[in-house]
Amino acid sequence: MQGKKEHQPQLFAYVDVEKLIPTGHLLRRIDKVLDLSFIRSETKNLYCADNGRPSIDPEVFFRAQLLSYIYDLGGDRQLCEEVRVNIAYRWFVRLALEDEVFDHSSMTRIRDRLGEEVFKKVFEQIIEQCKKAGLVTARRLLHDASMIDADANLGSLVERKNDDPETKKPSHYKERYHDFATGKKQRKFANHTHVSSTDPDATIVSRAGGYRKLCYKGHYTCDAKSRVITDCHVTTGARHESQLLAERIDYQLERFGFETEAIAADKAYGNGPNYQYLRSKRITPYIPMVAANTAKEKIPRSKFAYDRKNDRYICPEQHFMLPFTVLPNGTKRYRVPGKLCLTCPRRQDCVSEKPSQKIRYIHRGEHQDEVDLIRKRQTTAYFKSKLRERQWKIEGLFGEAKQNHGLRRARYRGRQKVQIQAYLIATVQNLKRLATSLKFWLFIFLRRVFQQALIANKTV
Repeated sequence: MQGKKEHQPQLFAYVDVEKLIPTGHLLRRIDKVLDLSFIRSETKNLYCADNGRPSIDPEVFFRAQLLSYIYDLGGDRQLCEEVRVNIAYRWFVRLALEDEVFDHSSMTRIRDRLGEEVFKKVFEQIIEQCKKAGLVTARRLLHDASMIDADANLGSLVERKNDDPETKKPSHYKERYHDFATGKKQRKFANHTHVSSTDPDATIVSRAGGYRKLCYKGHYTCDAKSRVITDCHVTTGARHESQLLAERIDYQLERFGFETEAIAADKAYGNGPNYQYLRSKRITPYIPMVAANTAKEKIPRSKFAYDRKNDRYICPEQHFMLPFTVLPNGTKRYRVPGKLCLTCPRRQDCVSEKPSQKIRYIHRGEHQDEVDLIRKRQTTAYFKSKLRERQWKIEGLFGEAKQNHGLRRARYRGRQKVQIQAYLIATVQNLKRLATSLKFWLFIFLRRVFQQALIANKTV
């Protein structure tokens, strides 16, 4: 007999939501490691104690924000809609089936009220949990940066003339780099001449192949063994990554008490000041130096021996090269005195073919010792293996963040709000690693055994 279900709206129903969530569900695994018990005390001073309507519970708010990035739900409107219809989402944010879902505008107001520092504390708290579970030792660190597309386009650019809004009118582009209003085929603009009227914190970033966008730059540091993110920082797209390395390492050493022994990064961080800083911290750098351009100078710089005692170089023909000028950045310029270079039999192999250069020069910067050491070490097999490890581990984290959690494009405008977005995404990535860690569950098991043993001893 064919069955037929008559649909009748139920006024009352009893459902155990706990039983509806599968044991292996990602949200259930994350829920077991997520501890936000500290959040109420951290945010207490941001609310009035005896006036106004009760706000959304801070823990509910943070769970909702994390949920939004776990599944890359796109924004607050979509988040609220998904929580309204998805039982697993309701369970994760601590809403019962009969509870009314919060409004999307409340998410925006609370996020602005809390500010960047509170989200930073949540991010740091999860790192502390990873440390307790034995996931983070930070003996070896990996560091890298990646572009984040701003929530603005080139059409929002206006000239940096003055503070008068009447003179700052947006420039409209029908096509990229083409202004049909004036008939010009290409419009020249740069960060020092133009600013986005939509997102003033975003800066113009250009790349090969015609790439030009308004961007931010996200900086990650992670533990080389567990790939737990230990630092997450957002700057403008125009800020060069090498300028931040010392600052970000200092923050981690001071905040978490890391005893870092080595760090790996790409060649963008390879400069003398960074090498000197890492040497002062007794941290071994696996950061390659950009190879010297010796295509037109067949005798490489390495063939010129440096006499430290007399501050001079000795060329392959045993001529002394003495410093004769100092550049504004402190770099010394060495050359053979007189006309010895002009009569040297190896001149064709040594001096550049440029018409303006008639003799060979050697430049020595303030941090040349560190640079020479790295150039020597970066040819070894061990050094290259550390660079390969860095490539797939930390660049893989950026790939995961962009593909699965929404770091490819900024959801909000302004550096501070993009920083909040980056903190939440990095926190989600760390929670995933914590939830799948065998070390963590072993730690929980041993802690429970220890607690039960203490209770048993007290009862005896």
